[in-house]
Amino acid sequence: MKRLVRRAATSLLTRILLVEGITIVVASLAMPFAARTVLESSVRAIERDTLRQQAELVARHVIPAPGGHWQVALPREEMAIYATGYDGRAFAVIDARGQVLAHSPFFLPDIWPQPPRAWHEQALTSGPLVGLSVPRAFANHNVRILVTQDQTRPGAVVDDVVRSFLAHYLVWLVGLLLLMPLANITMLWPLLRRMRHTARAATQLAPQDPGARLDAAGLPAEATAMVSAINGLLDRVEAALALQQEFAGNVAHELRTPLATLRLEVGRMAAGPARDEALAQIARMAHVLDQLRDLASLEHDAAPAFERFDLAGLAVAVVAERTPDVLAGGRSIALFGAEEVMMIHGNPGLVAMAIANLLDNARLHTPPGTAIEVSVARPAQVSVADNGPGVTEEDATRLARRFWRADHRRSDGAGLGLSIVQRIAHVHHGRLVISRAASGGACFTLSLAEYALP
Repeated sequence: MKRLVRRAATSLLTRILLVEGITIVVASLAMPFAARTVLESSVRAIERDTLRQQAELVARHVIPAPGGHWQVALPREEMAIYATGYDGRAFAVIDARGQVLAHSPFFLPDIWPQPPRAWHEQALTSGPLVGLSVPRAFANHNVRILVTQDQTRPGAVVDDVVRSFLAHYLVWLVGLLLLMPLANITMLWPLLRRMRHTARAATQLAPQDPGARLDAAGLPAEATAMVSAINGLLDRVEAALALQQEFAGNVAHELRTPLATLRLEVGRMAAGPARDEALAQIARMAHVLDQLRDLASLEHDAAPAFERFDLAGLAVAVVAERTPDVLAGGRSIALFGAEEVMMIHGNPGLVAMAIANLLDNARLHTPPGTAIEVSVARPAQVSVADNGPGVTEEDATRLARRFWRADHRRSDGAGLGLSIVQRIAHVHHGRLVISRAASGGACFTLSLAEYALP
């Protein structure tokens, strides 16, 4: 559970969703406030323009009269608006002393306890009323045209529009913001899934297949750059491995001739322990060179030709070829399960090399008197077991490594035999299994079941 939480915490998608969640909360709180502020500012500007137009209309129809009884002769259709209190509109003409010279029927002077005195356009607010005072001069009289609007009346619907707009706006805003994570998940999930697929492919890259590369198709540009860099690194590693394999093959080839010459020279020596020991050392050196040559050829030939062949018959041939060497070392050998034809699909030369290496491994790493048993089993398995000292569980995991031997005191091999077998198993999409034999010794099983044919 902790691992899952830690992985989620470091996930790019989790971080994006976290940022978007914070954005949704902040936007849900800030955007309605900002929208209300903008709307109210716009509403006030519209109200002021409307009131100014009304004041200008009133000013054009003001008729001064002696004795302070002024009149406002509005057109009939305009006067009808001010004749009732339905729309909440009203106007008044006020002199410099604050006296009302003329007003509409529903003007309420007690609403404005302090009449406007500033000689400039002035916006006024008193409870639900909004007003505008516009100065004008008539026949040497300075007056103010005051127009008002009761916001609670049906004629003033601006505030209702604002409230209704904000309610709907908030619903739409939250809905649209919640679509952001959904849209991002829909867009990013295939990309992240493709990146995870590429990561799994990277973990499956094996040294036995140096030509494998990561596929950058379908990845975002940022990930493509990383995949290109990894593929470039793999190109350089493959080139270095090719040079190493070529060097190993060349060394094995160049040393075979002087080693053969040395064998002839030692063969001319007088019989005795020194001659026998020298010949044994030369044989071990030849064995190592053969393994280096085989390994180099395996690495260069990544896709050998496959054909149908009899695995049982091949095992019989290899056992027959190696039996003289096994018997000469004081060991016994037996073959089981090769009575029937067992046709499989693979490369017979490589499979024969693998069986031969398993037999050589059993011969070289067991004491004289050891019994070696070779078994062939369906669907396509060859096992080489012995009753020797066996291998520990820890050594079993290391034996297939190149240049590693469980018995470090021996010098008759370079730890390449089982590595060659494992490489051949990989070429055949099979595996090499190392276990303890029923007799207590070691058991090495080459399984090629995937390519077995009925």
